[in-house]
Amino acid sequence: MSARVGAVEAVVMDVHLPAGVAGPDPLSFDVRCFLVAHPTGVVLIDTCLPGSDGLIAAALERIGAEWSDITDILLTHAHADHIGGLPGVTPRAPGASVWAGAEDQARIPFAGQWQTLAEGGRVRELHVLETPGHTPGHCSLVHEVASLLFAGDLVGTMAGTLTRSPAAFTQDAELAERSLQRVAELHYDRVLFSHGGEIPEPMDALRQLVRTEAAVASTRNSRTSPRSRCSVRTTRSSRCSTPASSASWWPCDSSGP
Repeated sequence: MSARVGAVEAVVMDVHLPAGVAGPDPLSFDVRCFLVAHPTGVVLIDTCLPGSDGLIAAALERIGAEWSDITDILLTHAHADHIGGLPGVTPRAPGASVWAGAEDQARIPFAGQWQTLAEGGRVRELHVLETPGHTPGHCSLVHEVASLLFAGDLVGTMAGTLTRSPAAFTQDAELAERSLQRVAELHYDRVLFSHGGEIPEPMDALRQLVRTEAAVASTRNSRTSPRSRCSVRTTRSSRCSTPASSASWWPCDSSGP
């Protein structure tokens, strides 16, 4: 393998969702997986959608590596746009260990031996941060030498602006926000997102995103009377606590796609 140690190569696939899947309007976005070279091979972070193996092969060639150089496949979480390519990748990299958070493994179609991503763990040059909420076992990854965070779907960008993952695809929004707050207290020079390109000063933008949400929540709480809080509790005793007019348009008892 001739890949430079520490080299990172992105694989980008475009996704187009028809109206009704993630809201009333069609939605187009990209999804990304990443190759990270280390002294004895390459780590693949996520696998994008089914059919990604051709794009991954081209990315391997760009960094001077081959399928046999992939030592580990790290899955940030169990959603189809991140694990869909796994069946096409594992036969081409049969020596690779497959990793995911413990809470997400049962949702991923993989018949081999799992390795578990856990807080504080290390896979080659990458350290693991458990960042649950988007899914129960969602993990982000840190390349400390490069001061680089692989965010997964903790947060993304759209048109150069930092944005949270869509509520429709987030299983526990409160837990996801706590994960976001925790990561916002850390310091990295770069952040690579599974959806959207890099932005300058990403950690400053992340802290601003968290502060804005905290301010909105504080204003909302200050305007909530005891009577309205009681009404909310009563609503939540029913099967679904999200009214049809809410911006969160997925069924309340759904775990997302």
